Parts: sequence; structure tokens; C-alpha cells
Amino acid sequence: MKSFTKGFLIRITKVILFLALLFILPNTVFAGETVEILGGPEDVNIRLLAVLNKLDPDFYADEKTQGFVYRYKNRWNNPYDFNIYVGKVGKTSPDSIIRIESPRRGQEKMWKQILEQELLQKPPHESAVPLSEKYHIVSQGLNLITPMASVGYNSWNSTLFTNRDTFVSMSIYFLCDLILVGGAYLYAQENLPKKNIYDNMLNAKGPGNVWDSPNAVGIFAAMAVTRAVRAFDAWEDTAAHNKTAQFGWSFKF
Repeated sequence: MKSFTKGFLIRITKVILFLALLFILPNTVFAGETVEILGGPEDVNIRLLAVLNKLDPDFYADEKTQGFVYRYKNRWNNPYDFNIYVGKVGKTSPDSIIRIESPRRGQEKMWKQILEQELLQKPPHESAVPLSEKYHIVSQGLNLITPMASVGYNSWNSTLFTNRDTFVSMSIYFLCDLILVGGAYLYAQENLPKKNIYDNMLNAKGPGNVWDSPNAVGIFAAMAVTRAVRAFDAWEDTAAHNKTAQFGWSFKF
């Protein structure tokens, strides 16, 4: 039984690592949306700051530029997750480029559409629609059932997620639940009190089911781990969605 448990945990861990790499590598190598704008970086930067301040002046900070002229990053208390860079299109070009990077492709596409509407006065795509409000109590309530349901609710009709973002997030939460809760269940079952020879002679009651194990509390503790992590993520997803929705921008999903 112990070898089975160990093998089970190793296999599930490998799957989680594979999915994590599948999600991280494309974002680190190929991620980023760009918007080209007429004008020098200084003028474009002033217009960009107007958009960021419109959302919330306390939710971003300027950082080291990493080769660009300006760079802005979300603060820790910001529900968004972004790096926005301002630079020149080329050494001899009078125009500027804004580059948006985020761990989620959905947020990159969202920022691109916002900046195109605000800075380029580009009309939304004909299929674009405004965002509807989401509710913290629904997202957090679904999280108590399973983090996957909370992710599904927050990603539905939300520009913060692409289908890929949703699939990867739901898969990671599912697999983390599986390895933590499944491992705790197997451990509790494996360590159920065993009947000794005297118990058999006296026909004493057996060890019972896994919930009678002194280690059964570990199952609930394991369930609490992913739900605690998702509770914070769910707050961020809902807050970012609603903050974006209040300005009436329209988005193509």
C-alpha cells in the first residue's frame, strides 16, 4: 500500500509540473501584446499615465525600464497582474510602442484593447461587448465546493481569461486537490488501527472506515489548502473584472 501511495503521488506531481511548464514557458518566451502609437515616448507616456490613473493611481509603480524608456508594474494590492513598457519603435522612428506582459494571455489582450480604445480611439470590434458585474460571494461560495468552479465562474464572459488560461488554472487546481486530498485520504486509510489477535478472538469491531482514522483531519486540512489559495485569487479575479467593467469598455473575447 505504501509503494502504491508513493507511486501515485509521484505520477500526479509529474503531471502538475508538466502542466505548469506548459503554461509558464509559452508566456515567458512568446508572451506580450504590443500597440504602436504616433508620437514620442514622452508624449505617449503621459497619455498612458492618464489611463492608469483613471483606473487607480495607487495601483501601479514605475520600475527599472529593462531597455525601454518607461515601465509600469502592478503593486501588490492591485488585482491586475501586468508589466507595461513604453519605448521607441526603432532608433530612427519618431513613433512609440507600448508592450504589455502578464502571466495570463487574457490580461494582455484586455490591456491591448483598452489602450487601443483610449489612446488610438479605435472602435471596439463589432462582436465586442461590455462586461457584466461579478459577485465575490458567488466566487467564494463556489470555491468552498471546488476551486475549479470558482475559476469557471470568474472566467465566464471575462476578458481576464482566455480559454487556455481557464483550462490551465482549472487543471492545476484539480490536480493539486487530487494530490493533496488523495494523498491525505490514502495516508489516513493506510494508518487505520489494525485488529490484533485478541480482537479477533473476542470478535471485536474492526477498524472502521477512513473517517474513523485519527489522521482523517488531514483530509480536511488538505482540502483547505487549495481553497485558501483560491480565495485570494478569486478576490483578485472578481475585483479586477469589476474594476474594468465600471468604465464601460467593450471587449472581444
